Amino acid sequence: MKKLAFVFFAFLAACGNREKSPEVSSNVFLENQLQQFIAANPAWTKDEASLDETTDQFKRTTIKWSNEQDFLKDMPLELKGFRDTILGDQATKLATFKAYGDKNRGENSLLDRIQLQIDGILSDEHLEALKVGQRYTLSGTLYKQGKRDDVKFINVADFKGYDLGKYLFFVNEATPLP
Repeated sequence: MKKLAFVFFAFLAACGNREKSPEVSSNVFLENQLQQFIAANPAWTKDEASLDETTDQFKRTTIKWSNEQDFLKDMPLELKGFRDTILGDQATKLATFKAYGDKNRGENSLLDRIQLQIDGILSDEHLEALKVGQRYTLSGTLYKQGKRDDVKFINVADFKGYDLGKYLFFVNEATPLP
């Protein structure tokens, strides 16, 4: 009888612990990196000094992430539009992709709290295939790193968000999301 009671209480304790673990495993590089940064800095908003110091560290760390080959890995982005620009001496067509909110994501997903803009340098082949309003994952090569001033921690009322900045990439591939 004592063994049965012990097993029952151990089961209840395990169930209770499972409910308290909000970490979600993700294939999205940026979501994982952000989750690790938040976990490593639990006192981020403790006081003004911690907020300033940790936010500065967040800005520097985020810019370093853009140097990683997996920076765009599995990051869902929505095509917002096209524009013409000059890079060097050459006329170029850019596509602007942005992170977006999605009600179908789990409540523990950080993706709904991430802001990110990717300006993509496109080939003619991509120009024909891409549609404004469609959602994609991208693979590409960093052309121009973002600015630290564009990276922000957003803390308004009960909302905490993370603006990861703006980056310029050569788009190698744009895969439509279902």
